[in-house]
Amino acid sequence: MNQPLCPGAFRALTFALASLLLSVTASAQLTVVSVQPAINASNVLPNADVVVTFDRAIAASALPPSTDDLKVFGKSTGPAAGAWSLGPGGLSARFTPAVPFAAGEVVQLGISHDLVALDGSALRSAGFHSEFRVRTRPTTMTFSQGDVLNVRSPNGSGVRVYGGQASDLNDDGAVDLAIINQDTSDVRVFLNRADGTGSFDPFLTPPSGTGDTPSPNESCDMNGDGLMDIVTGDKFGDTVSVLLGRGDGTFEPSVQYSMGDLPRGLAVFDMDGDGDSDVISANANSSNLSIRLNNGDGTLGPRTTFNGGGSAEWGLASGDMNNDGIMDFVVGAQSSRRLIAWLGDGDGTFTQAGVLNGAGRIWMVVLGDVNGDGNLDVATSNGVDATGTIALGDGSGGLSMQQVQSTGGLVVATDLGDLDGDGDLDWIMSAFSGGAWTMHMNGGGGTFTTETTFIASQNPACALLFDFDGDQDLDIALLDEIADEVVLWENTCPATNFCPATSNSTGLAAVVSYTGSCSVAENDLSLQVGPMPDGFGFFFYGQSTQPGTPVGDGVLCLGSQLFRSAPAVATGNLLTTPFDLASPPVPGATILSGSTWSFQLVFRDLLGGGAGFNFSNGLQLTFL
Repeated sequence: MNQPLCPGAFRALTFALASLLLSVTASAQLTVVSVQPAINASNVLPNADVVVTFDRAIAASALPPSTDDLKVFGKSTGPAAGAWSLGPGGLSARFTPAVPFAAGEVVQLGISHDLVALDGSALRSAGFHSEFRVRTRPTTMTFSQGDVLNVRSPNGSGVRVYGGQASDLNDDGAVDLAIINQDTSDVRVFLNRADGTGSFDPFLTPPSGTGDTPSPNESCDMNGDGLMDIVTGDKFGDTVSVLLGRGDGTFEPSVQYSMGDLPRGLAVFDMDGDGDSDVISANANSSNLSIRLNNGDGTLGPRTTFNGGGSAEWGLASGDMNNDGIMDFVVGAQSSRRLIAWLGDGDGTFTQAGVLNGAGRIWMVVLGDVNGDGNLDVATSNGVDATGTIALGDGSGGLSMQQVQSTGGLVVATDLGDLDGDGDLDWIMSAFSGGAWTMHMNGGGGTFTTETTFIASQNPACALLFDFDGDQDLDIALLDEIADEVVLWENTCPATNFCPATSNSTGLAAVVSYTGSCSVAENDLSLQVGPMPDGFGFFFYGQSTQPGTPVGDGVLCLGSQLFRSAPAVATGNLLTTPFDLASPPVPGATILSGSTWSFQLVFRDLLGGGAGFNFSNGLQLTFL
């Protein structure tokens, strides 16, 4: 016969069951259910929030700035500033960036295995990592040559430019240039003037030293201080150099760590789930890979070495090849002509996955989703083969050949970026002895055709694809290894100046320029004119021009059927006005994609030649 429990025994049993339930719950694992943007997403808005959803609640105290268990990092913009907030029920964490990410940059989300849920359960030991790529605005692919940056010292001695990073090194919101130089074993930083012109100051002196003959390089935050750092692979020093940034474009003295014999490939990412950046190198002469894990303060721990799966491991790049939230890498073995994918185990070790034979004598490897299926693909430059390779990833670590693209000379670099803003990645290869950079446009499925060739002064080293003028499209910096120069090509609208302006009461002619883009869909065009007297002016605009006709104190070169913009006021000898393409003053003034329009400003000029008004020059734009 069952006996009823006395109250004390019932309370004891209840407590025991509750303790058991709590123990079982606490022993379970905190799991990331989803992330937005998704792993390896493309064309993400530059101001997009990053959202992580969990299978159980976390506390507000688990979020930054209380902890550093969640981090967002832009490869161009650096450690991201912004606010973390907790979602309903504590089941999600949202990061809202304080400033937009840079066009075309890869943004990384890192979650440490130290993150703990409210019930005491921890994230898996591997942590969680996700990357996405920021969209670029549509362009007409009109490139205008800008500044040519001299990387040599005043005495003119050669430095042998060999690579570079496009990174915001002084945290002013503009992307700077850090140029890696082999012969002088240093890094030379050109700070962006951050004025929207795409201009850079001369490099900072003295340069920052590295180990012997730096070659591959990566941007990162090695010590978690929120400042951009750089790691180089030093091929004749058999080392990597860690340069910790000071936040002003300069670095602390570099520290070298021995790796393998002739490190030609380099990747920096979290390999063991603790939330900081570790280092791996591909060592060509010793035909192996070397790893050093971060101690958490930017110093590196003991070296481990393993066989990379080929002969003369050369190119190396990291990314999530199987979309499991753990970082992997792909290595190119030059002598054995092999491309090998290694999947991360999350504890600093890796398991070999896909192998693609016959990939070429690989010099450099980059990763990106070229066919839009959400899986990372591989682009290589194949050195003396004078080719580049596109290999498609299948989302599980497997690789298959897509295309071999021929070009002239020793192909030493390969770079991916959406140059025309159509949503897929385009491809630039740098041919050292061929004396040219070749641009190959993506047809939409990861198949490329040659579009443009940029001729080098002497011999190309590589190309950096980044937004250096802040207008949300990709510009190009072309690095010449022998000329020791960086040639800047700005991605602009098709624009033509016509009808030279007469001088005004400032003593100079008023010149029209523009900011934003000529994309009708983006509708962010702004016209500015200067120098001119303070006062008001407005634009005449139309689709026809004529020989200059004297009007007032200036010359009018627009033809018939003119339209007039709203008046704007000039201050400080400069007039700036947004030009709203979506709301024309009359229907006939609607600016359509594919059309060409001409603009001239008429402005008040009481101290000019007597008529009291004058004209700027003319600017003609073709709209996308």
